[in-house]
Amino acid sequence: MKTDDLIGLLAADSVPSAPLHPARIGAMTVAAIVAVAGLFLALAGMREGLAVVMQRPEVVAKTLLPLILFVLVLPWALRQVRPEAGAPHWGLLLLPLAVAVGLFAWAFATLPPEQRFAEMMVSAITECLGLIVLLSLLPLGLLLSRMRQGASVAPMRAGALAGLAVGCGIAAGYSLFCTKDNPIFYVIWYGVAVLLVTGIGALAGRRLLRW
Repeated sequence: MKTDDLIGLLAADSVPSAPLHPARIGAMTVAAIVAVAGLFLALAGMREGLAVVMQRPEVVAKTLLPLILFVLVLPWALRQVRPEAGAPHWGLLLLPLAVAVGLFAWAFATLPPEQRFAEMMVSAITECLGLIVLLSLLPLGLLLSRMRQGASVAPMRAGALAGLAVGCGIAAGYSLFCTKDNPIFYVIWYGVAVLLVTGIGALAGRRLLRW
């Protein structure tokens, strides 16, 4: 085979079979999260008096904190489909995480001892963890399937970021149903649920996104 022919074959092989559009993948992910969370809220119903309780800062934070994390992390996940993508700027997560820790500390300091962990019932914990993880599976699967069009050099990290983004997005939607407003509860158990989805994404990414 001549050198020119070999170069031509390599060039043809390097062209992806389908164009990669991270912005489109991101839009599809947002649509999937909104659809899944919206369907859940339509079936289960939003909590009663949502507009009233949303006037309390700790209730607003229950929705805003995971939503802010979702907005920060999803672009990082999408950038991972490019081989030249580096590690994300983890320092950007310090502010929302510091707010979460501050809310936890504030609740612990101001609530009477008997009320600090009053909402830590097995049924409430199981509902929170189970629903956030379950509702995350479809959007996460969709996001990972689209990320396979790329060529991530760190598939496990890419999958973890995808799981973190989706888990936070679903947690923000779930918060409109949840009646547990104690930051001690939602900082712990929303956090655990999101970490579980992140772990699922990491394991799936290691398998699905490798070259």
